[in-house]
Amino acid sequence: MSLQTWKKIQKIFPFIGLVIVMILFSFMCGDKLWAKRNLINIVNNTIPLAIGASGMVFVASQGSTDMSMGSLLAVAGTLGGIASLQYGVIGFVVVSVGVGIFFGLVMGILLAYFKVNSLMITLAMLIALRAVVSYITNGQALLLDYNIIAMNKLSTKLPIIIIILALMWYLFSYTKIGFFSRCIGENEEVGRFSGINVKKYKILAFMLSGAMAGVAGILAVIKIGGVSPTIGNFFELQVMTAMFVGGIPIAGGAESKFYKVISGSFILVILQNGLTIARVGSEISELIQGVILILVVYLNIYIECKFTEAQMNTKEEIN
Repeated sequence: MSLQTWKKIQKIFPFIGLVIVMILFSFMCGDKLWAKRNLINIVNNTIPLAIGASGMVFVASQGSTDMSMGSLLAVAGTLGGIASLQYGVIGFVVVSVGVGIFFGLVMGILLAYFKVNSLMITLAMLIALRAVVSYITNGQALLLDYNIIAMNKLSTKLPIIIIILALMWYLFSYTKIGFFSRCIGENEEVGRFSGINVKKYKILAFMLSGAMAGVAGILAVIKIGGVSPTIGNFFELQVMTAMFVGGIPIAGGAESKFYKVISGSFILVILQNGLTIARVGSEISELIQGVILILVVYLNIYIECKFTEAQMNTKEEIN
C-alpha cells in the first residue's frame, strides 16, 4: 500500500477500534448498552480516565512513564477533602490541584536534573504517596460535607470537564509544550541541539500530569462522597491502557495525538461496561482486556512499521 494509505490508517485506527467495540457489544448486550442510564454510566466512567490521560499524554509523548497518577490522585483528593471541611469547595479544588502540581514538579525536577529514570521515580512516588494516604486517613474512610458531594452531578461537572479537556487539547495540539513534547519523544538529542529546553518541558509535562491527577482526585472524592485509603488504586494502569488502546505510541513521538486519548478512554470504558452487562466473570474480563491491549499494541507497531517502510520506499523513488 502507498504512503498516503498507511497514513490514513494511522489516523483512523482509534475510531475503527471504537466502532468495532460498539458494534460487538450492541450484538452481545442488545438495548441494554444503549439504555439512557447505561450511557450516563459510560460517560461518568470515561470522564476521569479522559482527564487523567489528558495530562499523562504530555509525559507519554516524551517517551517517559508516569506510574504515580493513582497515588497522586489519592493524596490530592485526600488533602483537598480535608481542606474542604474548613474552606469549602474553593479550598477543595485549590488544594487538590495544587498538591498534584507540586508533586508533578518534584518528579519533573528529579527526571530532568538528576537523570533518574521516569519509571523508577514514579514507581517510588506511587509507593510513598500511597503510604502517605494510609497515614493521613489512618486506614479509615472520611465523609465530606454535602456541598462537596452535590458536585457529583453530570449536569454540573460535564461543562467544566469539557472546558478542561478543550484546554488540554489546545495545549497539546497548538502550543510549544505539546509540540516540543512530541519532538522530545521522537529524538531528545536532536531536540536539544535544535534549541529546545528539554529540562523545562519535561518538568512542565509532569506538572500538567500532576494537575490532571488533582482534578481526577476531585472527581473520585465527589463520586464516593468522601475519602478512602484505597481511592485511586490502579488508576494509573487504567489511564495507560486507555492511551495505548487509543493508539498513543509507547515510545511517544509525533504520532501522539490528543483525539487518541479520548477515543481510547471510550473504547476501554465501553469494553469494560459491555463485559459487565454480558455478565462475563471478572477473571475472564481482565484476560480479555489484556489480550485486546496486546493485540492493539501489536497492530499499532505493525502499522507504524509499514508507514515507515512506505516512507523509505517513497524517498528511494524520489532519489
